[in-house]
Parts: sequence; structure tokens; C-alpha cells
Amino acid sequence: MTTVIRMYKAGDPSVLVTEEEEVGHPGAGQVKLRHEAIGVNFVDTMFRSGAFGAPLPFVTGVEAAGIVTELGPGVRQFEVGDRVAYFFAPGAYAAERVIDVAPLIRIPDDIATDIAAGFLTKGVTAWLAVRHLHMVKPGDTVLVQGATGGVGSLVTRWAKALGATVIAVGSAAKLGGIAHEVDHALASDEPNLGLRIRAVTPQGVDVVYEFVGKATFPASVKAVRDGGEIFTIGAASGSPEIDQAELSARSVTVAHASAAATVKGAMLQQASTELFDRWREGIFGEIELHRYRLVDVAQAHRDIASRSIGPNPILVP
Repeated sequence: MTTVIRMYKAGDPSVLVTEEEEVGHPGAGQVKLRHEAIGVNFVDTMFRSGAFGAPLPFVTGVEAAGIVTELGPGVRQFEVGDRVAYFFAPGAYAAERVIDVAPLIRIPDDIATDIAAGFLTKGVTAWLAVRHLHMVKPGDTVLVQGATGGVGSLVTRWAKALGATVIAVGSAAKLGGIAHEVDHALASDEPNLGLRIRAVTPQGVDVVYEFVGKATFPASVKAVRDGGEIFTIGAASGSPEIDQAELSARSVTVAHASAAATVKGAMLQQASTELFDRWREGIFGEIELHRYRLVDVAQAHRDIASRSIGPNPILVP
């Protein structure tokens, strides 16, 4: 028997129900995993709230890391005992699971299992931003909306390491954690935010990575230069209202990006390799993990909602 967290209806954290169930054997192209750590992401709370309309009953959680305990027929790329992690494969809130091999990556020997579980999804999303959507280079001016969040903080540091001028906008209470690492740090609730950004970069920014959405998008539009780019990668405050005519007149490109839909197969291997290389270089600083027992996942969700924890919560079965 294994512990599984399942929801039978959408709602607040109280809908997450702890159950015990048997885990079957893996089929063709699958393995069985024993999870050692499970990442908790903002997207998990959106699945739980019903924002994505997931079929019920549903086991949420999209990333974890652990040990391969059984191979299904035809699996050659992994062996029993391998440490692996995965990125965006719903069903992670469980002590054990059966999973297709497609989203799995092998964890390098020098990367701790809990580190892999705690920042793979966030890190791959950051890679998508700075290494795929817009290849950040020296001389770029980059605006990160939501720079104090889990993904935003990684994007901020990675863009700076690539030689960009970085303007970080985030929670006033948490800006101190990154202010010394960027060129300009501004609170997201600052009046006339768009004008404040323009004051520090009158020519406008080359690219905006927008993780907040509706609340900060007007400032992003004011801040971006004509011919610049805005990538909406998250919408914590709701979907932004986009005046396409205005943006087209300024030749501003706006695109929504999803790491889950984009980063697969060989691209996932490339992204994870580069991510771990940058981790070894220390550009992300210390990855601080906040641990919860798997059965305490509802509290983790409440803490995410209240913003009372850091960006890397994990569940330990």
C-alpha cells in the first residue's frame, strides 16, 4: 500500500484527501518510482482550485524525484535503482507511482534528490524564458514581473548571469533577497509602476517576462520598448487584458508560453543539463527547501496562498 493525496472536487486545500492504495506494475514504456521528494508549485494550487478543469477524482502535483523500483516491458534507458526526476507529469502527490518514461531525466550524481524535486519545474521554466523564448545576451534590458517568486527569482539571476541589465519587480516584503543581485528592484505595488520603470530605462526594456498577469501587465506594456517582446509565462493575479491593436501599432510581440507544452524530449534533456550546469556555477545562490510531510500537503497549499514560505516547498513521503 502507498499513500496518495487525491481530490474528488475542486476547492480550497481541504479537498485534498489522504488515501492508501495499491500501486500496480508498470506497463510497456513505464517504470515504478518510489518518491523521495515531491515538488510543490503554484500550478498545483490551480489544479486544486479547478482552474484547469482536471477530470475528477484527480491526483495533483507535477514534479518529483525518487528511485526506480521496477521496469515495464521494453524499458532500456533506465535501470532499477536509478535516481530520476520528472517535470510536469500530473499525479506526483503519492509515495509511489507508475509513470511513463518520457518525462524522466536521470539525476546527476552531484545533485541531491530533494534539490532536483524542488526546483526542476521552476528551473526548466526559467530555461525556457532566457534560453528559448528570448535568448538573453549581454546588452539586453530585461524586466521580470514576479521576480521574488519561485520561477521569477531564477529568471532574474540567470538573466543577470547572461550579462543583461535586469529590472526586478516583486513583493516589497521579499525584494531584499534579490535587490543586491540586480540593477534595479521595484515593488509591484508601487504607484505608477510603468512610469517608474521608464524612469530607470527611458528607452524601454527589450523583453518582459510576465509571471503575475493582470495586476502588472499594464506596467509591462508601458515599460517595453517599441519592437520589444512580452512573454506571459504565469498569471498569478489573473489573465491580462491585452489591447492587441495598441501593441501591434508599436510592433510589440506578446506571446503566452508554457514550459509543459514546449519542453519535451531532447529539449527537456538540454534544458535540465544547462540548468544543473548553472546550479553548479552557483548563479542561483542557495536553493532553500521548505519541507512538509506528504500528508501535510494542505498546509503547504495554505502557506503558498498566504505567501508565508519561500519559493521551494517540497513534500517528503
